[in-house]
This record gives sequence, structure tokens and C-alpha cells, in this order.
Amino acid sequence: MARNKSKGDPHVRLHLYEMQTPAWQTLSVDARALLLELRALYRQSQANVVFLSVREAMRRLNIGQRRVERAFADLKERGWIRIETKGSFNCKMGQASAYRLTNKEDGSPGSKPTNDFMRWRPSP
Repeated sequence: MARNKSKGDPHVRLHLYEMQTPAWQTLSVDARALLLELRALYRQSQANVVFLSVREAMRRLNIGQRRVERAFADLKERGWIRIETKGSFNCKMGQASAYRLTNKEDGSPGSKPTNDFMRWRPSP
């Protein structure tokens, strides 16, 4: 009889080496929470593309628009995420921005994580 090889409950992983980087230690609480939300949305089958609008991030984090926009900017600046496609909103259609997590492969064969956050250093 075949065994059930469940991978366990879904979870968000944050490694200790990531938390010891200056890119993590200088992040605001809002940006840290946003990063966890983005990682929760990650699905390997979607080629490391995560969609999240500012409005949805506001709802998930229970904070205002300026704080969410600043959190996205901090994550981009420190190398935690990259924009794949810029979102837009008009009267006919709203489209969330697509982000790539730099700690995951980009979905192409043989790709490796860029881990841009590991090279980030604060300006003196």
C-alpha cells in the first residue's frame, strides 16, 4: 500500500541567515510583515511571480496606503523583491503589480535565487 507523502501544512519560512543580514535588520515592521505576506502568496507552480496590489496589501496588513507603498519601496531597495510587471488601474480594469522573490528561482530551467538582499549594505 502506498504511503501518503504529504509535505505538511503550508507555511512561510524565514531562515536565520536572512534575519542576520543588514537588509532584514534595517527593515521596518511594515516591510517585514509585507515580506511574509508576499512569501505566503508564493506558489512554485507560478514561476516565482507573486501578485499583490497596494489595496490588497492594505487590507492584509491593516495599515494605510502610504505605509504599504513605503514597505514595498523598502523591500525593493534592499533586494528582497523585484518588479516583474508594474500594475495599473483605470476605469475598465485594475491589475496588481507582479513581484519576484529574490530568494526563489525565477522559474526558468537551471535558474538559482539571486538573493540580492544578501549583498545590500546601508549607506554610511
